[in-house]
Amino acid sequence: MKLQLKKIRVLPVLVLFAATTPIFAATTPDKSTALLPDSPAPAWTKSSFMNDLLSAVENDGYEYALSLYDSVPSKYQSDTELQIIKASLLLSTNKLNDAKKICTSLLTKDSRNTEVLALAATVAKAQGNKTEWNKYIKEIIAIDPYNAEANISLGENEFTRKQYKQSRLYFQKALVHDPKNLDALFGVGRTSYYLEDDDKATATFKKILDINPEYAPAYSYLGKIAAANEEYQIASNYAKEAVARDDSNYDYVMDYGMFERNLGHFETAEKAWTTAISIDPTYFLAYAYRAGLYDEYNMYTNALNDYLMVIKTNPSYYFAYESIGILYIHEKEWKKAREAFEKCYEYNKTNISYPLMITYCYYMAKDSLNAKKFSDSVLRKLDRSSMDYAILRVFHDLAGEAPLIQKIGTLTNSNQKGKMYFYIGLLYDMIGGKEAANKYYMEVVNLNSPMFFEYRIAEWSVGDLKYVK
Repeated sequence: MKLQLKKIRVLPVLVLFAATTPIFAATTPDKSTALLPDSPAPAWTKSSFMNDLLSAVENDGYEYALSLYDSVPSKYQSDTELQIIKASLLLSTNKLNDAKKICTSLLTKDSRNTEVLALAATVAKAQGNKTEWNKYIKEIIAIDPYNAEANISLGENEFTRKQYKQSRLYFQKALVHDPKNLDALFGVGRTSYYLEDDDKATATFKKILDINPEYAPAYSYLGKIAAANEEYQIASNYAKEAVARDDSNYDYVMDYGMFERNLGHFETAEKAWTTAISIDPTYFLAYAYRAGLYDEYNMYTNALNDYLMVIKTNPSYYFAYESIGILYIHEKEWKKAREAFEKCYEYNKTNISYPLMITYCYYMAKDSLNAKKFSDSVLRKLDRSSMDYAILRVFHDLAGEAPLIQKIGTLTNSNQKGKMYFYIGLLYDMIGGKEAANKYYMEVVNLNSPMFFEYRIAEWSVGDLKYVK
């Protein structure tokens, strides 16, 4: 049994009551052998004490288990096995300094005890002392180069540093003497996934499931691998298996929704992301995914509500402000749209789209004074020979677009050309030239997957005309 608190990982070598098999037997006396009321109390024994500890941990908690040490006779006060358990209990109750004192004392008696070294390393890690953690792990490796838990710890450390090749080597060393160690196998599988070694990753995760068919993370990664190869039905099946084994895992539910979305299953994807929101309503990602789904299916009110939750839970995710601005434009809420694009501009001063959209919103709100004042403040900072300056100058003046249209026609980058044509269309739309506007909007909607957010306004504007070349 591992003693843990607040996800502090106690190394598996610290199995509570190791090598004390008899204590796991039932200890309730038979009625025929029950002590009579006047019978003397049984003598203290180590095995009975460890039975009491086990019962206390399972039924009363770590603090109560620690209080039982007050009854330990003086001759057993320094017993190594009991002290290791006590240090583990202290670690699990976050009494790190006390746990460290016991480890230091035990290592004074036997500096090569790998179980104590592992516990000391865990305490050091919990205290954020990387130097001591590294020292103890190296000492374990010096004594036992293939020690599973020490190598797993080193592998995890390298994984957090994104050193996946070195991380995998440590996990593989952990398997030398413990080939069925699930933590080590998972480490090999996960590092192989990030190294894009899909064959090894797949084989490793399937081996894990042969050992333990209930190991949810293995199903999750098999799903990710299938999705990377665009095998979405297989990916969805694996993700569903992961969720079935851990339905409170945010990532598993998010992946299942994404794979179902790729299969075109709108309702299942929506339900999955709604479930993810219920699991963690403070995290932005499920709102963003569900918003995109609603947006695609023209459920604009729902989409807008979710995008607003995105920025509430993650104010720095400025891409959501783009969608909020566009949706408010669709509703002709010019002030709210402008405020959304102002947020975009705060986060990204180099994208000319944002000053253009802000200027447009001012004009549409009949506030030409601030439209010119704002656009002028941006123009002062731009290179006068640039395309960005030219298009914003036209918006500032509401005139002078003819030379710019000719210049746009010479652009070779289709996305840049399409984006500039969009703003010419938006200009004509703004000043009442609907037919001319549609001509340039068509240049946008006829692009293959344009890489700029504004194209949606063009789609809304031309409506059914968008399929006409």
